[in-house]
Amino acid sequence: MGDKNHSRVQEFGYRAPRFPADFHLLLQISDPKPRIVDAQCTDISSDGLAAKMAESLSIGTKVTLIITLPGNSESLHIAGRVSHQQFGEHGFAFIFSSQRERECVQKYVARFRVGTVGLHRPPQ
Repeated sequence: MGDKNHSRVQEFGYRAPRFPADFHLLLQISDPKPRIVDAQCTDISSDGLAAKMAESLSIGTKVTLIITLPGNSESLHIAGRVSHQQFGEHGFAFIFSSQRERECVQKYVARFRVGTVGLHRPPQ
């Protein structure tokens, strides 16, 4: 476990605390062939989310995350990029196109912050 693992942890480390989540979302993928993929969110932060899905996407792949956050009736279409993938789980970094998108996610995540400790993933 040399320097290679250490730099990988820094590169894909989490900046914002992640909280357990369990909701369905869709991924709109346009490259190389347009398609919609089902996914299940496993955790979320103000910076991104992790999701399990049957298809494997390469790190760096850009997608549109179609999310209806629990307790909300409106779907958000948030651009994202695959930040990591391992064992069928993918991490997606949000690429917000508006302050409204950012605030909707932050408001949802803030519900978990009170009296809760975020998830800590072991170094990979």
